[in-house]
Amino acid sequence: MRTLTRILLFCLLLPVGCTTDIGRLERRIDRIAERCDARIGVAVTTPAGLLLSRNDTLLPMLSVFKFPVALAALDRMERDTLPLTHPVTVGFERLDRNTYSPMRDSLPAGGGTVALGALLRYAVSASDNIACDLLIDFAGGPAAVDDYVRSLGIDGMRILTDERRMHLTVGNQRLNAARPSAVCALFDRFLRGGVLSAAHEAFLRSLLVSTETGADKLKAGLPARTVIGHKTGSSDRTADGIRIADNDAGYVLLPDGRSYCIAVFVTDSEEDDAANAAVIAAISAAVYDHFADDPNSGMHGSTPRPDRYADRTPAH
Repeated sequence: MRTLTRILLFCLLLPVGCTTDIGRLERRIDRIAERCDARIGVAVTTPAGLLLSRNDTLLPMLSVFKFPVALAALDRMERDTLPLTHPVTVGFERLDRNTYSPMRDSLPAGGGTVALGALLRYAVSASDNIACDLLIDFAGGPAAVDDYVRSLGIDGMRILTDERRMHLTVGNQRLNAARPSAVCALFDRFLRGGVLSAAHEAFLRSLLVSTETGADKLKAGLPARTVIGHKTGSSDRTADGIRIADNDAGYVLLPDGRSYCIAVFVTDSEEDDAANAAVIAAISAAVYDHFADDPNSGMHGSTPRPDRYADRTPAH
């Protein structure tokens, strides 16, 4: 009864239009999520703060974690005053044939050298697993990346391992995890600027906007030519055919100058890949429509509505 009373009082403090509009968006997202036999985590933030969250518990990140890896690597570059052209040696022992790596396929069998800027492009835009692990090593290891994220004031994210170890067993793909709201908070922190030099921030934005994966996810729910910088992530399937994670997260720039960050995590899905992507795209469209229909949304500070799913059992 006390919890219900607090929620009712909270709702009374919100402007009526805000409560109605966000509530309508939440209900639309719920209807979309109910189509999918999976656990759907969603968060949306604006420069004014958290707009809404659903299932905002620790969920497997998969390759979404390559965004914080890129931030940490660029931070290390700046501290060591290294240019994007700085060469990194890639020995033949790093060229694992059993992982996704366009970079590996471009190198001689014995290995070679790759510039840091190229490693970042491979890891972020192409979601290259070997390039990602080389950047993790350069940044000081998973713990250093995790510490860097925390230094930015981001809670609710844990980075424990790299791509190679993540793929030793299917269960390891749950190790790197985050609340969708934490992922949004990190994108928002980056988008506001001041995390890196202006040149490196512009470079990373260009990589996120040039993401080659997930054209059928967040991007598919947006009008053509909408600017979106994002990072996708998807897992292997378990022996029972369960997709541990199918994710997309990033920021969207609206034509009128507003922006928002969005994370949609599809966890433990029994659906096929097309159905997972369709749910992400539909939620993306719903959120975009909310901002298009309400030109004031995201312009003023507001208290987020409570996550009605937050008390459910977290992911493993």
